[in-house]
Amino acid sequence: MLNSVKIEKKTGGWGNTSSITSSSVTENAALDKRKRMLRWLFVIVLLFGYIVATMAQTGMNDINFQAESEFQPTIKDAIKFADVPEIRDTVKRINNTTYGIASNPLFPKYEVAPIKPAKMQNEPLSKLYRSLIKVGYGPIYNMPYGELWVNSLRSREEAYGAHYKHFSSMSHLKNTGYSGFVDNEAEIFGKKFYKKHTLSGEFNYKRNRVHYYGFDTTINHITDKNYTKQYYQLFEPVVRLQSHYTDSNKINHDIRLAYYNLGDFYNSSENNIKLITELSTYINKEHLHVKVLADYYNHKQQKDTINDFIFSLNPYFEANGKKWHADLGLNATVDAFNGNTKFYFYPQLNAHYDVYENIIVPYIGASGGLIKNSFRSLSNENPFINPNVHYANTHNKYNVFGGLRGNLSSSTSYDAKVSYGQYDSLHFFVVDYSDLTQLDNKYKVIYDNTSLLNVSGQVKYQYKEKIHFIAKGNYYLYSPKNLERAFHKPDFDITLSAIYNLKSKIIIKGDVFVIGNQWALTKVGENSEFVFTESKLLNNLIDANLGAEYRYSKMLSFFLKFNNIANMRYERWEKYPTQRFNFMIGLSFIPF
Repeated sequence: MLNSVKIEKKTGGWGNTSSITSSSVTENAALDKRKRMLRWLFVIVLLFGYIVATMAQTGMNDINFQAESEFQPTIKDAIKFADVPEIRDTVKRINNTTYGIASNPLFPKYEVAPIKPAKMQNEPLSKLYRSLIKVGYGPIYNMPYGELWVNSLRSREEAYGAHYKHFSSMSHLKNTGYSGFVDNEAEIFGKKFYKKHTLSGEFNYKRNRVHYYGFDTTINHITDKNYTKQYYQLFEPVVRLQSHYTDSNKINHDIRLAYYNLGDFYNSSENNIKLITELSTYINKEHLHVKVLADYYNHKQQKDTINDFIFSLNPYFEANGKKWHADLGLNATVDAFNGNTKFYFYPQLNAHYDVYENIIVPYIGASGGLIKNSFRSLSNENPFINPNVHYANTHNKYNVFGGLRGNLSSSTSYDAKVSYGQYDSLHFFVVDYSDLTQLDNKYKVIYDNTSLLNVSGQVKYQYKEKIHFIAKGNYYLYSPKNLERAFHKPDFDITLSAIYNLKSKIIIKGDVFVIGNQWALTKVGENSEFVFTESKLLNNLIDANLGAEYRYSKMLSFFLKFNNIANMRYERWEKYPTQRFNFMIGLSFIPF
């Protein structure tokens, strides 16, 4: 029985309302559930009837069903283990084990792009000029100065040039004779460059005029300048040939042929021909040198003529190691002096060892040699010698030395040395009192066998191109065999030099020279037959000089020099005082 459903509907106002009672909804749900159960029951009855009918047709004799399938069941054969069980040790013995570190390069994850190397460009060559002129003047002692250089420009084939210098003074020193002097020098030179050789030549000319002014004008009233005049005139041509072989099997050679003629105001003359040859080559790793000297000179005086021929052969080996260097050789010399021939043999040894990176380098050596005393060498040392001087060659028997040198830093170096030598016929200068008619203002040369101990030292400092400083000194201990003193040989000398460069615009130079005490042989009395002399001590001397240069441009500069700043009147040679304080002002310029 179906339940009735009551539906109420109400409308009005803004909308409408519908309502359904709850009892009617419950009844509808129960009705649907019964219908579903009836459907499943009907399906089951049909299925059961189908099974019963089938069994009745077969008579219940065969109730087996056969399902067709492709599956074939099989059983695998059994595998039997016939081997006897074996226990294996899991720890294995490793023989000849070696240990090491296998390093593998660590490659970064990024790739570095290669950079092309920078190409070095040749530095621009500095510009060369063909000439330079320097002129100056010292007003205190009336000293004109001039110098000229002329040369070729840069060339691979040749080089040549010329040089001339004039320096003079025209003044009197107080209470002495006329002390003026004139120095003229001129030279021309040239070089020719070949593939393996260089041929060079030069011609030198010098004319130096001095005066024997070493006398007291309050006693000797001499006004004639020619009475005390002396000059030395030199002509000197030189030819030289040098090889430049890079092959060590070839023999490099350096050949120098020179000639000079020296004359003076008193018609004395000296001619000299000198040939110097040096050959060098390698024998295994040793460097062999052979020096050959042939030296002939003829000296003509007013009363005598002197001939001297010296021949010297000097072979020596030069060997090098990683830290050492050595020269070992022998010098054989023949001296034919005025027909009297003598043979000499001298050792030659020089060796040094680098203890530590050129900071400490000790060295030792031994040498000797024949020293030629000629008119040229003696007049260069003392221009106030008598033209009729006595000549003899000095025989340096041996000279042994040892020292220490090195570099304290990249800018400072040092050298300290001690030497001892024996000399036969070492020369000394003394005033010549033999001619009573003269002014006793010329020097003669005397000789004596002498030993010499020399202690020397040197320090150099250089800071870039700004500062250069050099300090060097020598201590001498002469021991003559017969002479009372080593006349005019100072017991020490010191030299200090400094250069300051301010941006290559202002250059300041300073020099200080100190010469120690020395002895002179002076006259203390005389009679008609004899002159009485005694040793006289000459005090040490100090000479300080200062110069400055201002470079206005590359073509023009100005200079100022101050000499003998201490204003000392000292005597390097007895009776010959030097100039006191003086200065010179000048300029240098490049005309073309």
